Amino acid sequence: MAESVEIEILQAQMEELRDRMDTLRIGDGTRGQSKDVSLVAGIKEWTGESQGKPVHDFLTQIETLAKVSGWTNQDKALIVKVKLQGLALQYLHGREDLGRDGCPYEVLRSALLERFSDKLPDQYYFTSLQEAIQGKMEGAEEFGDRCRKMCQKTIRRVNDEETQRVINEEAERRLLAAYIHGLRGVVGQQVRYQMPNNMDQAVKLAVTIENVEKHQRLREGPRNIFAARQDARCYRCAKPGHYARDCRQAPDHVLTG
Repeated sequence: MAESVEIEILQAQMEELRDRMDTLRIGDGTRGQSKDVSLVAGIKEWTGESQGKPVHDFLTQIETLAKVSGWTNQDKALIVKVKLQGLALQYLHGREDLGRDGCPYEVLRSALLERFSDKLPDQYYFTSLQEAIQGKMEGAEEFGDRCRKMCQKTIRRVNDEETQRVINEEAERRLLAAYIHGLRGVVGQQVRYQMPNNMDQAVKLAVTIENVEKHQRLREGPRNIFAARQDARCYRCAKPGHYARDCRQAPDHVLTG
């Protein structure tokens, strides 16, 4: 009974937050002008589950849309609260300081990052990226996606845009080196020989070479490693073109001398 009452209270609070979303305003000096909240609908609800979207990606999406839509920090805090579900919502309501109306966005952001960020050390992801090897059944493009995902976990986040740009460029070079090193076979050899300048070029080149290799194998057809050479000669019947194990000559006709 108590649990159902608590759920009803949470639902009522969320409805109140959604109602307040409809009354957002643009700027301090433009009274009565509706704030652009059309992009809020494109933000998926976030549960905080480990297999879902990382908390940093969730917050980054809101911050990026805020720049386009003119949302204030107060607006961003409200939008975050509206989009929380599951474990994340439970965490929010378990923290009275975060649930109150005046909670600054930066405080809410820091708390969510602290609670839901991956706890593995940074060196783990650096090592995983450096040692990444393309799987036997993994395409060049799929391997690229896997490397990109690992690389994202090696990127340090800072507030200064210029510093972040430099960090991102370093991560891009790190990603490119790991991807080229991890490619297998002929594809890897060719890509390493041509040394592309960025990740997009590397993946495009690898996929092109991969497709050429596939078409070439299809044209050649399956190889029979047990097939006899044309100049092979059977020691049973002395005829060319096959080996004795495949000979149809009766055993009592074996040639001697």
